[in-house]
Amino acid sequence: MRKVSSIIFKVIAGFFFYGASLLAFVSEPQTGVTGVKLTILIGFSIPAVVALCVGLALTRFRNWKRDTGIVLLSASGTTASVVLTFVCMLMTEEFRAMMKPDTLTLFSDYLTGGGAIVGFAGLGWILLRANGERAEPHWAEYF
Repeated sequence: MRKVSSIIFKVIAGFFFYGASLLAFVSEPQTGVTGVKLTILIGFSIPAVVALCVGLALTRFRNWKRDTGIVLLSASGTTASVVLTFVCMLMTEEFRAMMKPDTLTLFSDYLTGGGAIVGFAGLGWILLRANGERAEPHWAEYF
């Protein structure tokens, strides 16, 4: 039961990391206050970190680098897939005709969004590579 609960919490963490990296594409609101976007991204990442820590604690932090790397790579891969799908849909004339002209101004911070995807993917890759030979074989966890 602990393993199932751990997986559920890791999936929840992956969803929140996906949401944070997708929110990185949103343009900074024009409120006159600097750092609003950073505050929103950090605020959305806190539940991800909490859920990930709960999921890792349920497995007693065994292979935490591998599990964290998988969660981060999955979240960044899902975000990249959603962004690629949206870009492909924008290439069709019918989809662009259905949208209002100012719809894309909300999602126009490509530098921060791309950086978030690359950052999460890079950190996930580093954690997976750092896990190396010290980890137990994956199949051994189930016996």
